[in-house]
Amino acid sequence: MKVIHSRFIPFKGFNAINLFGVVVVRKGRRAGRYTLNHERIHTAQMRELLFVFFYLLYLGEWLVRLMMRGNAYRNISFEREAYAHMGDLHYLESRRHYAWLRHYKRKQTKTKLKTMKKISLILLAMALTPAVVTAVTPAGAQKAIDAFVADTMLRHASAGIAIVDLKDGAIVAGHHQDVACITASTMKTVTSTAALLTLGPDYQFITPVYLDGAIKGNRLEGNVVVVGSGDPTLGSQYFKDDLDITGEIVNALRNHGINRIEGKVIVDNSRYPFPPYCDDWDVGDLAWNYGMGAHAVNYCDNKTRLIFDGNRGTMKDAHLMPDVSNVEIIDMLSGAGKDNVNLHLEYVHPAVIVSGTAIDTTYYMDVSNPCPDVLLRDSIAGSLTRAGIAVKWRDINARGERWPLVEHRSPVLTDIITSLLERSDNMFTEALLRKLADHSGRVATRANGVAVVDSTLRRLGVDVSGKFQRDGSGLARANKATPRFFAQMLTAMNGRKMGTREVQLVELMPRVGVNARIGSSIAQSAISGQVASKSGSMSDVQCFVGYYPVSDPKWAYVTLINNWRGSRGVLKDKIDSMLLNVFTK
Repeated sequence: MKVIHSRFIPFKGFNAINLFGVVVVRKGRRAGRYTLNHERIHTAQMRELLFVFFYLLYLGEWLVRLMMRGNAYRNISFEREAYAHMGDLHYLESRRHYAWLRHYKRKQTKTKLKTMKKISLILLAMALTPAVVTAVTPAGAQKAIDAFVADTMLRHASAGIAIVDLKDGAIVAGHHQDVACITASTMKTVTSTAALLTLGPDYQFITPVYLDGAIKGNRLEGNVVVVGSGDPTLGSQYFKDDLDITGEIVNALRNHGINRIEGKVIVDNSRYPFPPYCDDWDVGDLAWNYGMGAHAVNYCDNKTRLIFDGNRGTMKDAHLMPDVSNVEIIDMLSGAGKDNVNLHLEYVHPAVIVSGTAIDTTYYMDVSNPCPDVLLRDSIAGSLTRAGIAVKWRDINARGERWPLVEHRSPVLTDIITSLLERSDNMFTEALLRKLADHSGRVATRANGVAVVDSTLRRLGVDVSGKFQRDGSGLARANKATPRFFAQMLTAMNGRKMGTREVQLVELMPRVGVNARIGSSIAQSAISGQVASKSGSMSDVQCFVGYYPVSDPKWAYVTLINNWRGSRGVLKDKIDSMLLNVFTK
């Protein structure tokens, strides 16, 4: 799909528009992978309607929707399909022809029914498919919950459950709604909510790049300086469609005619204080690819790959890919034996420490990178060399001369949150928490970030006394919350439209049967794709929070389970069956 940039279209407030299969992006903005997927869905709609009829139907439906309640643009059936499935990057592989018809929602009043009959004639007699939501009865919901918590595998568990009527926020059924349980990654919905409200859905991290020194002919008598601002997406594998900062720097230097840098490439990682990780995290988590810290400069998802050959209980040919020049690999293996390799990370004297026992095989292990700023510096230097721009690495005092070279912009916040919720990315969420503190004029610590989260939620009318938050992601086991807290937050966010695109939290959450699962029942049922769900799991913890139905939420649910007996898979199936019974019986 072709993408071009324009200063004039689309209108302000929109990132991109699809014109006959060509995506036009407003200059200075970016179209992330989910935005591009949204436009690909539009292209599929256009092709099946021979392009011209797509625009006729689109315009006709928009004109009619203007006379109805709600946002006319967001209620157009074509947009409803695109927004509903933009987060599923494989949707087009299984999409049925004319799938937008399923999103054509009929209104119920007599006046509106007459209007819809007229629309039917105008819009070539489309089939109208109303969304049917089975009413949840408090007695039926409570019966399903009681049966679930009576299971023997929960005899010694801490279990908190709430089913919430979103009309008034009342908990109509539940269990131990005021007992705080470990949340795991469901805490990501809390941090994401605060980020959406504080930073705004269209917020972009900005990473400035400067030239320190004077340009003399084709030489820079100074340094190239990158100043970190906490962007978690620099070089991320999850946003490959976005411009890479190294390429932007090379292109900008070429545009200035520079082919020689007398000084250095400097990456300033000083904006955020040490440590990049949370003090409440288990030290054993820090080295693994889910325990990366969030720095002022993040790069390549703050991870690298450790590769080595196990050789009679020792390491042979150990290296990092990509290489991080100042990170040492320390062999502390205790000998041969079972495949039981452990990792530890050292930040002050950067090192990956390998311990335990190893077998004779080649190991490929994704590990945290304690020095993403060094990797970015080396990547920029390598790109410059390959582009024929020499870096001399001399110490040069630029004497205060600083010139803007590049202003790198991240994807918009909604794309970042959609990605982190779907993948449950700890580092991305920690970056948001630290940015909340930084954006509010405070030192970018987690404690200050949590203070901003609390004040934001209080303004929503949410009682935060039932939330005990230590980080942004939920990786710390000290994170706890009550079902009532989540119930209040989900209620307050329901129907809250943010930004010029009127984005809602439910639209950014994974969907059961599309890009998420709870157990085996809902994904195979008639409500597959209509349950928004954010999961949270760690040892002895399994949690889910979300909305139903996605298209027009009527209910929210909270399920927090700690310390059950039995397999996780069986527990998830039982949670899944409980929710299915709540919503359909």
